[in-house]
Amino acid sequence: MASSFTIDSKLDSTLEDLKKHYGATSKAEILRKAVALLNIVSRHEEADGSVTLRQDGTDTKIVLR
Repeated sequence: MASSFTIDSKLDSTLEDLKKHYGATSKAEILRKAVALLNIVSRHEEADGSVTLRQDGTDTKIVLR
C-alpha cells in the first residue's frame, strides 16, 4: 500500500544527509529505519517518555513525548 505525504525542505535535506550517511538507496528506506528504531525505543522509554543514550560514559537524556 503506497502512501504519499508532503516533506518540507528541512526534512528533505535531513533525509538526504541520512541517505548518504547510511548508504541507503532511497529516502523511503531511511523512513523505514526511523520507524523501526522508534518502535524499539518506545518499548524501552521511561514513564516520562524519555530514553537515555550512553556514549563514552556520558549519558544524554532525550524526551520523546
